[in-house]
Amino acid sequence: MDSVRIMLAAFSAEDRKFISGLLQDESLRIVSAFQPDKDGLKKAGAQPADVLLLGTRGKADREYDFAERMYTTRSDITILLLAPGPSATDIARAMESGIARVIDIESGESAIRTQILTTASRDQNRRSCVVKVSSYDSKVVACYSPKGGVGKTTIAVNIAYALASMNKKVALIDLSLQFGDVGVFLDITKGDTIADMVEERTFELSTIRSYLIRHQSGIMVMLSSNSPEYAELIRPEHIESILSTLRTEFDYVVLDMGVSLGDSAISAFEIADSILFIVNEDIAALHDAKRSLKVMEALNLQDKTSIVVNKDGVSTIKVGDVTRLLDMKPVLVVPFDIKSAVMAVNRGIPMLNCASRSKASQAIRTYARSMVRRV
Repeated sequence: MDSVRIMLAAFSAEDRKFISGLLQDESLRIVSAFQPDKDGLKKAGAQPADVLLLGTRGKADREYDFAERMYTTRSDITILLLAPGPSATDIARAMESGIARVIDIESGESAIRTQILTTASRDQNRRSCVVKVSSYDSKVVACYSPKGGVGKTTIAVNIAYALASMNKKVALIDLSLQFGDVGVFLDITKGDTIADMVEERTFELSTIRSYLIRHQSGIMVMLSSNSPEYAELIRPEHIESILSTLRTEFDYVVLDMGVSLGDSAISAFEIADSILFIVNEDIAALHDAKRSLKVMEALNLQDKTSIVVNKDGVSTIKVGDVTRLLDMKPVLVVPFDIKSAVMAVNRGIPMLNCASRSKASQAIRTYARSMVRRV
């Protein structure tokens, strides 16, 4: 690997100076030095680096607390502790705090530099392998409709629920950035949102994970903005970073999209493996769908776009008419079941849970099973 970028954290200025003197090597580069306190957490959270080196010539104590907080927010760095004569108790405490290795500060400059390089290289290789393995089967599924009220959120929530019930790791992201309702459908009354996370300006897996809310079904949920004006904070590069990172952790990432085709939505569509285009059997919805499908084609997204007919049976327009009009055969047809759908929303429970025997629930569950079989 190239030179290792090191954040050096020590309470004493004399210790920071002493440790810097031990690291005089072209393969090691100190990019920042600070105290491991509250201000240090802010500096360490934003500083690009490979290693956080906590150092002291006295007894390490507060360093463990700092390491533990950093371990939960920066999964991309290796945390090391440099201290005199570490005991078995010290090493056990370090492991509990997320410290990869405890190095004896009295072991000599050469030995210290070698251990830093070896541990950092090993950790970097391990993280690369984990990302490759965990992202292999990951699928991003976007649920979209250009018209509100077609049941897009119902489809997204229940597909996520069906996948989670098959022991898949599922994240459900509310990308209806102005007026998202995923929280309502799952009875999540409040919590951190995607806008709150974007304000932190870091998209490490540990940070994103801290903004996911665990639903009782096992689905990890990221809520939309609390207020429409906060939607402007989320830019396409944020969406790309969030989804690319979530791929390394979840089997399925389900997106409940808004109705607009803005830059952020297009960014999500480009990353998605499949786009479920939700329509109803009514003229207005199909008219909007036909125009939007032309936009999808212009964006070269047509190959990953599939039609889902929701609320089938409520109109004189039939599935065959939808197929002919849109020139696409639906991959999923969900029967109209207003009683089950309303009961689910009012109770804040997925329809597949509170009305598992309804024909609508059975259709969604069958489709979710087919998604798993195709992987």
